[in-house]
Amino acid sequence: MNLLFEHGCIITVNPQEEVFRDGWLLVEDGKIAGLGDGAYDGPVAADRRINAAGHAILPGIVDYHTHVCGSLFKGLTEDVDNGFYRLALPMEDVLTHDAVYTLSMLGILEALRGGVTLINDLYHYMDATAQAVADMGIRGVLAHKIIERNLANLCRQDYTLLPEEGRRRLADGIALVEKWHNACNGRILCKLGPHATDTISVELAKQIVDEGRRLGVGFHIHVAQKQQEVAFLRETYGLTPVEYLEETGLLGPDTVAAHCKFLTEHDKTLLRESGLVFAHCCETSGKRGALPPMKEIIDAGVPFCLGTDWLTTDPWTNMRITVIADRLLGCSTQDINAAKALRKSTIEAACALGLGERIGSLEAGKEADLVMLSLQSANLVPLFDDPVATIVYNANRHDVKLVMVQGDILVQDGRLTRQDEAAILREGQRTAASCLLYPSPSPRD
Repeated sequence: MNLLFEHGCIITVNPQEEVFRDGWLLVEDGKIAGLGDGAYDGPVAADRRINAAGHAILPGIVDYHTHVCGSLFKGLTEDVDNGFYRLALPMEDVLTHDAVYTLSMLGILEALRGGVTLINDLYHYMDATAQAVADMGIRGVLAHKIIERNLANLCRQDYTLLPEEGRRRLADGIALVEKWHNACNGRILCKLGPHATDTISVELAKQIVDEGRRLGVGFHIHVAQKQQEVAFLRETYGLTPVEYLEETGLLGPDTVAAHCKFLTEHDKTLLRESGLVFAHCCETSGKRGALPPMKEIIDAGVPFCLGTDWLTTDPWTNMRITVIADRLLGCSTQDINAAKALRKSTIEAACALGLGERIGSLEAGKEADLVMLSLQSANLVPLFDDPVATIVYNANRHDVKLVMVQGDILVQDGRLTRQDEAAILREGQRTAASCLLYPSPSPRD
């Protein structure tokens, strides 16, 4: 279907940061055929014309680090001391392929309704998530979680190696790449997913790197996300988590490193020189009580993009919290602002994933991944000279009216077009309830 959007506020996020306050955008055969300011005066070959007056059209959001299946844990872990290890990880042990599919459908529903068009996801049973991505029409860069230790035992400092489990998980990760990489007209890409620097031995990590090079794919890993991890690596290998990446061959531009909260000066130098772009997941990190030293990171020239991580997939809240938190950490308005937060959630994230020539900005020739927001709600009125600032600091998922991936409309008038939302919500609630092992402990337990 060819579509012509007319009279919208087109926020391109192109290199010139162009904004067309009363513009048009033409989609043909799944790609952006053209866009500009003022009235469209070209030939009308569109199957449909959309009056976008009172709306903004932006590139689709690229969520740089997610676990969409993590919607399972909403409200269960946030107010529990060490809730991730005490509650979430034991519950993950009871997940099945079917449960992950259902919960991934639920997480993707939330993502799409918020304007996310690509998830960069790392989790268990990733074949199930891949099927959910295929069914929902979203774009996904997916990695199967490879672990060599029992995650639930980490709260007891038990780091016993399970080499057979590691080999099995690596085989599953390779199988995911072989089955799904470049599937669904290129909507699905794959990486290998060593879980974290303290859950994979140096030996297995090197093997993962070798397999990734053979397959021609990159990597997705958690790095320096907790002090326990840092202490274990120092004691076991005499390395920081970033030095572990260097030692194993994982340090490079084809690796997504999530969190990077605890960094030495040497770590920052290594990251800057490697070309690696780390995932800053501010909302989730804040809930766990520790944020990366963003002023130091920015001053050191370490690049980053924005991810939501888990529990929620709300890019507008994530952008807003990121700016607020980073300012509290000493960042200036030049270090982080609305325009930079948006770029780190769109074109910069797309480039970091090797997709900058295809998506991430509204430019002729790129694939039509975009989101249309209403500008007529009370939280977005009045609108002055900087619509980007107005949107980043005030928009929410309820303002999202249309979401498009590769020219296909997946959300129209705020509702899914491909799937039954009520059924996804019903099955998500039922599946989540079946995974509960015990009532959530109180914060003091």
